Amino acid sequence: MPEQDKVETFTRLLIANRGRLFGFIFTMVHDRTATEEILQEASTVLWKKFDQFEPGTDFGAWAMKISRYSVFEWRRRQAKLPLPMDDELLESLSEKALEISCESEAQLEALDSCLKKLNSRDRDLIRSRYDTEDSVAEIAKAGGKSRVAVYKVLNRIHRDLLSCMENESKEEFA
Repeated sequence: MPEQDKVETFTRLLIANRGRLFGFIFTMVHDRTATEEILQEASTVLWKKFDQFEPGTDFGAWAMKISRYSVFEWRRRQAKLPLPMDDELLESLSEKALEISCESEAQLEALDSCLKKLNSRDRDLIRSRYDTEDSVAEIAKAGGKSRVAVYKVLNRIHRDLLSCMENESKEEFA
């Protein structure tokens, strides 16, 4: 891959997963300043190891595994300070956080897939409600419907999406 493409791909993936990485690191250190510092260090390591990343796999999960070592390194540097948990507990928590993050990513992928299966009218209503954050009253007024009618349609769509996501999960593990 040409260097410019590599830089662009890495940057895009890092930006897309920054919040996920920040949350992962923060669960282990509970300090925003330390989290930012560790995230910067981890980003450097991620760039150095980017040739080892397999395109098409979950960049966020890969980055969290590597970032975990940046947290451990930070903790070693902080050894002179009393820390609220030992390394064994931190390792256990980081494994659980990674597991939860991967589950969340799978749920988001299932939601995206299910949203694509909605008819265009329902998809437009969901976009109007959540992407543009229009109020139900605004949506009702624009569509010439009552708020109750819009709530009923949204409730049905939510049930449909939930059912679809549950089916997607079953198919994934079948």
